[in-house]
Amino acid sequence: MAHCRGRWSSAVSLVFTGCLLSTCSPVLPVNPSSVTLSPDQQALVITSGDPAIPDRFTLKHLPAESAIAPGLYFRPKRFGLVRVSPDGRLAAFSTVDHHTLVGLLDLATMAPREIDVITEGEVLTFHWAPDSHLLVYDYLPANGYHRVRGYDVQSGERLVVPRTEHRASIQLTFEQWGSQPREVIVGMKEQHSDEPQTITVSLIASPQLAPLPKPRQ
Repeated sequence: MAHCRGRWSSAVSLVFTGCLLSTCSPVLPVNPSSVTLSPDQQALVITSGDPAIPDRFTLKHLPAESAIAPGLYFRPKRFGLVRVSPDGRLAAFSTVDHHTLVGLLDLATMAPREIDVITEGEVLTFHWAPDSHLLVYDYLPANGYHRVRGYDVQSGERLVVPRTEHRASIQLTFEQWGSQPREVIVGMKEQHSDEPQTITVSLIASPQLAPLPKPRQ
């Protein structure tokens, strides 16, 4: 009987220890959803293990009028880019038209959210921070000079590179994340120069860009 009690005590200890370890080392939620563009780029195709989630999000599901610039209407020809956040909860996407809509799609509710409008331009690439709290994107506006903007998912703030860090004729591109919150390493290059350089900057909330309500989690 003493031998059995010893084995029982060991088992209890293992279970208790396992509980402590699982409590102290939380596992990030895993969302099996993946999102790709349909061949004709008329829809975002969602692959998910949840049968309740629709498998397509089309151009018809997008808002017709901009919430950021009331009176501006979207007539997208197709989707441009899409990239899912590391935690699998949001998909950043852009459209292709005279007015480019930059948005987030909540993969749990399938609710889209407009986060930016680029007039006479396009989004070039999306970059998610490892914790999924920050989105940065390279874009090409009408003036032809590459630029960088960002969006804070938690605060709803739209972020820009401080103007004091660059001149109008400089091309800016995202290189990598910095070590501090909202800190990024940006590539800088003169329009007709072969000498690129990088600088570390902290993205700031633009006074011209009002904060947007954060997406529901």
